[in-house]
Amino acid sequence: MSSIKKVEEAPQSLDDLDFEIIKRLQTDGRTSYTEISEELGITVGTVRNRVQRLLEKQILKIVGVVNPFKTGSPSVTIFGIKVRLNKLENVIKQLVDIPEVRFVAGATGVYDLYVEVITSSNEELYRVIKNEMSQIDGIKSMDSSFILEIYKQTYDWGVGS
Repeated sequence: MSSIKKVEEAPQSLDDLDFEIIKRLQTDGRTSYTEISEELGITVGTVRNRVQRLLEKQILKIVGVVNPFKTGSPSVTIFGIKVRLNKLENVIKQLVDIPEVRFVAGATGVYDLYVEVITSSNEELYRVIKNEMSQIDGIKSMDSSFILEIYKQTYDWGVGS
């Protein structure tokens, strides 16, 4: 069994009410259970129980999303990484353990992995690349793109039943 924690696919047991609750929380994660219950014509307890179940099953996560350029972290870099596939799990585990790494995803196509690294400066980015990422056994090559501006960052993508 793999020791890497993956974002799992949602089971097909979600119903229309689950999707309606998710839709409202995707629009504004601070929406109160009372407001959701009034909009949907259900009890606050039902909303609370449904949200708790969605959180426990890791179908839903409620977080504050930050624009790194407005919080003193002006260095956002996306890496495309080619990996020796027999070392893939080890590479993923080591990347996930680097605090500056904010996103790791497996992919098809040119790269095996895409990784987002957020640092407070180019000097810190260089330290992460030199002292951490380049030391990982199994990485064949890395290409990077320095992100200059974020024009759209949304998490209210459509959920449907």
